[in-house]
Amino acid sequence: MRVHIVWVLALVLSGCMSINSDLSVGDGELHSGKLSTVNGSITVGDNATVDGDLKTVNGRILIGSGSQVGDVETINGKIAVGDGTGAGALKTVNGSIVIGSQASVSGPVETVNGPVTLGSGATVSGSVRSVNGQLVLEGATAGSLQNTSGGIELQQGSTVLGELLVKPARGKTVARPVQVVIGAGSKVIGPLRFEQPVTLRVHSSADIGQVIGAEPEYFGDDQ
Repeated sequence: MRVHIVWVLALVLSGCMSINSDLSVGDGELHSGKLSTVNGSITVGDNATVDGDLKTVNGRILIGSGSQVGDVETINGKIAVGDGTGAGALKTVNGSIVIGSQASVSGPVETVNGPVTLGSGATVSGSVRSVNGQLVLEGATAGSLQNTSGGIELQQGSTVLGELLVKPARGKTVARPVQVVIGAGSKVIGPLRFEQPVTLRVHSSADIGQVIGAEPEYFGDDQ
């Protein structure tokens, strides 16, 4: 929290942040430089370009289809990236992250309290992490996955290039095992490492790496 306060104060003093206002870039427009606000949302239209980062506190960030932006960060709010859009890192604390089909994210994708969904054909070069939210790949590709209590679902044709990790919940008693499902035709190239109890279901056509800390339950199309 202290880091967030320092970040906000620095931007306010430098005069490069709006307060209590929404910011927007229209369809097909080019915006040079970053967009920053406090207590406001940021919207980027379709086929637009922001030559800089998008940052807000207490607001959502919505990016249309076919656009290009830098890093995207909010503290309390949703992040949505449209189909075919390119972005840097995506980060929120309390909010969901939705990445559209065929979108490309070059950095990590992180949230603390919220689910993360990668649409069909989407690619995240870095890690995808959530503490208290489900990770869902709908036929997408991620560099690695890390989760604590939300669960993980790789739908048909998804790929994890590195490690799939479920970490233990700090200071909490696990009420039930975390659910991890590896769907048909999916691949996990790196190890699957579980540091707390999980139920691991793996389709018989999936291709996975070494499993550490769990016993896979294989299933077929009829299940």
